[in-house]
Amino acid sequence: MKQPGPFFSLMAVAAAAFAFIGIGSWLLWTLLATTKPPLPEDISDPEVRATLDRARARLEQSISDGKAWGDYGTVLLANLFDQPADFCFIEAIKRDPGDPRWPYARGQIALKRQPELAIAFLEKAAQVARSRPLYRQAFVLTLAEALLEKGDTEQAKVWFNEQLCPPDPERARFGLGLVAMAKGDHATATRFFEEAAKHPSCRKQAKAQLAFLARSRGDLISARQLESESALLEQDPPWPDPYLDMVVTLQAGNRGAQRRIALLERDGKYAEALEASFEVLALKRTSQALTGVGINLARLRRYQEAIPFLAEAVQVDPNDSNAHYTLALVLFTQWEISVAGGPVGADAASGFRQVIEHSKKTLALKPDHARACLFWGLAHKHLGENAEAIAPLRRGLSVEPQMFDLHLALGQVLAATGDTNGAKASLATAKQLRPVDPRPDQELSRLK
Repeated sequence: MKQPGPFFSLMAVAAAAFAFIGIGSWLLWTLLATTKPPLPEDISDPEVRATLDRARARLEQSISDGKAWGDYGTVLLANLFDQPADFCFIEAIKRDPGDPRWPYARGQIALKRQPELAIAFLEKAAQVARSRPLYRQAFVLTLAEALLEKGDTEQAKVWFNEQLCPPDPERARFGLGLVAMAKGDHATATRFFEEAAKHPSCRKQAKAQLAFLARSRGDLISARQLESESALLEQDPPWPDPYLDMVVTLQAGNRGAQRRIALLERDGKYAEALEASFEVLALKRTSQALTGVGINLARLRRYQEAIPFLAEAVQVDPNDSNAHYTLALVLFTQWEISVAGGPVGADAASGFRQVIEHSKKTLALKPDHARACLFWGLAHKHLGENAEAIAPLRRGLSVEPQMFDLHLALGQVLAATGDTNGAKASLATAKQLRPVDPRPDQELSRLK
């Protein structure tokens, strides 16, 4: 029998190889296509359950699509189901390796659960994001911050320097300030922190670092002023992040709504935050929801509309210290604007009495609330009850001894009661805490 020639032998081998490859590809596709999307069992919120059911159904329609796996993983991540989310991101990376969001999401999960693994995921995300400028800066700076936390200042510095560009160069500057502090270069650190403090996501922490540096060089006046400014600021909101900001919008239930409102407030979008607050309130009139509507109305200077919502909030939950404080704050602001240095009429006097009432209730629930002490004292001051204002103002200073407003108010009421020496001491401290504010000097000149 005639043996086949070399050409036919090669063709047979090639055919077998292609058949093997074809079978292998088919098996791989089959394995990928039959992987089951996870669904958490412990879902108590019906809105969250419905959201996950819809997202999982969308994935099942495109089970071999990497983006579909990543999108479902993102919904799971948004609703705090980290482990099934991580499973989905692993599948997404297999099918869609060119999308930096999936290794980045794994890095975010690892930062909370297994920090030692996070760097590798974040490095992969930063590498893949070179072709995705929308995500590049946030992903690289998250990597740099993780490296800095690990103690790798040199590599962190390289990444921070790369991102001294819009949209958020202040985040890189703050990181470089921390690197400079770690190296003992306080002058460079001060320069970077001063630049970083201009960003709304870094004001409080940058000022706190600047206060530390001022104390370390012996500049106590600047340190006290910066400490006072930092103490009065609310917690810095998260840095803008195109992926994580989107994740927040996917969170279902009350928790998700509150996070979306917080992002709108962070960006100064108070009208939109108010609209979202009304949507939350429509679901259930809780003290928190009522307070959210009230505070955003007040931010839009709609004080008269805000007060009924806040009054209802303290009725719904008399033990909500934040509701009592917010009501005291809005009442005080409304009536201080109304009197504007003029005589206090009956309506204003009643308003200031309510400020005192709700400030006291705040302190009964939260004894270390220094700003409630401030409004309690200032309400007495507007009522001409300067002697009664002294105790709450001093109580506030026992909690926040570096608060400029408390020292200024105490100086004013002590002067009104004839305690000139005490007034001078309080006003001098206020001047030290905030040298650029003209009011302490104006009050001191009146005493002379």
